[in-house]
Amino acid sequence: MGAIHKFDLTSDVTHLIVGDTETPKYKFVAKERPDVKCLLPEWVEAIRELWRADVEPDIQALESRCRLPALYNLRVCVTGFEDLAFRKKLEDDVNNNGGEYRGNLTKDVTHLIAKEPLGAKYKYAIDWNIKVVAVEWLEQSLERGMILDEHLYNLSIPPAERGRNAWIRRLASTSSLSKRSFDGDTAANGPRKLRRTASAKLNSQNVGFWTDIVSGDFKSAEQKHNQWSEELVPQRPVWKEESSTATKSVGTLTERSESHIKPSATHLSPAAPPLDAAYGAMLQKEGIFAGVRLCLHGFNEKKVRIPTWHVWNS
Repeated sequence: MGAIHKFDLTSDVTHLIVGDTETPKYKFVAKERPDVKCLLPEWVEAIRELWRADVEPDIQALESRCRLPALYNLRVCVTGFEDLAFRKKLEDDVNNNGGEYRGNLTKDVTHLIAKEPLGAKYKYAIDWNIKVVAVEWLEQSLERGMILDEHLYNLSIPPAERGRNAWIRRLASTSSLSKRSFDGDTAANGPRKLRRTASAKLNSQNVGFWTDIVSGDFKSAEQKHNQWSEELVPQRPVWKEESSTATKSVGTLTERSESHIKPSATHLSPAAPPLDAAYGAMLQKEGIFAGVRLCLHGFNEKKVRIPTWHVWNS
């Protein structure tokens, strides 16, 4: 139906379906997660029926109807309160919030609210391992909307100290994502801010990198002095006619200059160095590698023959 079920109570959980209030998840939500909505299992079934009937459900209305009562499945007894009006108020508070008020203390009672650690009900509650709490436990549990830790409301604790840190009184964050609050826990916000800063720096470096490529800033690196080109790929030799009138048909081997002509048999003289036969053959070939000078370095004889054959035959 579009929701995500999780076995673990992670930070992104929004709803907790409760079947038992004695579980660690329930107790953790009661103390630490006021943003999580605790609901009865009927909530899922109600949405499922509307979904099967192809009816758009009113989620908020269903959440209100299936909200887990504050005193869900509790059986509460009281002792030590002489004021009948106050006792009646305690009875109504229990019955109106999912609990069941018991006038008599029996073994199936879950909580005994006592004014002081005295009396027969108090003695039997201790013997039967029934949880004995002060009246502040009921008041603050109703304020929280969930059952709070009973150990923090022991009668031995001074009234002013009862319920200290029983639950975190904070509202769920409703601030805009574009405006982060700096009043919260700096330890929690620090890593996120660091990751955002690092990400921004990385993005800026990426943009600068591609800008350099597009703008051609790497040309200087391509124009750097290349010792391999000098040692292994010498300049192409050219033949130049001598200006001497005595021997017009005699040429000399020189480096590339401003005036050169294509070598031919008529330009060669007995005193000139012989032209490499392979280079001469290459000049006369036509193909994709015509005029290309290829130098292979660091390969054995077998590996040199393979590319050489392909170059000469292409």
